[in-house]
Amino acid sequence: MHSEITLPGGGTTVLHVSSAKEPGAPLALVLPAMGVPAGYYGPFIDELAREGVTAAIADYPGQGAAQPRIARSHDYGYAQIAREWLPSVVAALRADHHGPLVTIGHSLGGHIALAHLAGDEPADATVLIGSGTPFWRHHQGIKTLAQTQLMSALTRLVGYWPGPRFGFGGVQPRTLIREWAAFARTGALSPDGQSVALGLRGREVPVLAVDLDNDTLAPPRAVDGIVALIPDAQVERWTFTKGADDPGKPVDHYSFARSPEIIGAYVADWVHSHVGARA
Repeated sequence: MHSEITLPGGGTTVLHVSSAKEPGAPLALVLPAMGVPAGYYGPFIDELAREGVTAAIADYPGQGAAQPRIARSHDYGYAQIAREWLPSVVAALRADHHGPLVTIGHSLGGHIALAHLAGDEPADATVLIGSGTPFWRHHQGIKTLAQTQLMSALTRLVGYWPGPRFGFGGVQPRTLIREWAAFARTGALSPDGQSVALGLRGREVPVLAVDLDNDTLAPPRAVDGIVALIPDAQVERWTFTKGADDPGKPVDHYSFARSPEIIGAYVADWVHSHVGARA
């Protein structure tokens, strides 16, 4: 099911929903990685629905099918996604579905999930997939620091990040890139100057952090770093590694979304075991 949503400020996005057969099934809202359109996750949300979890996804403002497009005049950061875009998408989802809500953040989407978790109406549980801190000391060292700060400098110059010219990240708003680059430089995620780590203190929600084999964009130390932001959460860590004799597709930062058999059943089982009883 696809439906258009009007966002705060007058923009629109398209909500994609794959419904489970069971009434009152848990709801999973997938939060995309930087520059990855919502449609890319279609096989993944369909797999979750087959496993009894109603799953949905929508493009961030200006991404994919969302309008208007990113430009100098269309800017936003982490706070606007977590506190304006996400509640609007959840409200549209809850018009037809009423189960407990789980956010599933992929890469940058994990940052959004934690920013939302630190707010006034957090999700019932959160799954982080291939999501780590970009902090350079937990990543690829000086290389990560140099790349992220150069991206921030170029974004300030152009007025937005022209990702297609450089083969990374898609077109992104300048505030989001500035805050992401600050996260990479300092290790602190602070949308609009508000510390996410501080807001997460005392949050005891269930969290599943999934490490993917061969994930150079979210190596184990980077996942360690993002898990450290939620010290009071009930964190379960799961590392997915394909065996050498497995003839299936390779695992990397993006492959789970197009090959949902990789982790779909595990994630759905975790969701059912942690929030299904409240449906």
